[in-house]
Amino acid sequence: MTSQNTTEENKRIVREFIEAAFNKHQPDKAGEYMTSDIKWHGGTLGTVEGRDNFVGLIGAIVTALPDLRNVELDIIAERDIVSVRATVDGTHKGDLLGIPASGKHVQWDAIDNYRVVDGKISEEWAADDLLAFVYGVGAYTPPWLAGKA
Repeated sequence: MTSQNTTEENKRIVREFIEAAFNKHQPDKAGEYMTSDIKWHGGTLGTVEGRDNFVGLIGAIVTALPDLRNVELDIIAERDIVSVRATVDGTHKGDLLGIPASGKHVQWDAIDNYRVVDGKISEEWAADDLLAFVYGVGAYTPPWLAGKA
């Protein structure tokens, strides 16, 4: 298999994972795309290790945002890394990150980098605009936006 075929296959795997996990709200099916020892690096949210724990995190997200949609804007692959730039949106109908359901529709940008090894996602680095999320649900107002509505 050529390098190009491998990168295209890796992009396909990541796209199918995103579709199952976030757009079809099937975290258990998303687990089929992960290694058992997957590591999710969530920046300020910390690191989640292991397929069951990561599936649980995805389940909490799609439960809190039951109409969640992850729309790919760009996808780039090189060697075993696939990078996706996306817009994510949904209605905040359940507790998430300790924030009670607001009923508000929110949207944020995300850049996620995935490592694909032997046809499975073994690692993810998530860079989501959490400030846009917490501002969108009314849990925080940045000082530069205070007084503007």
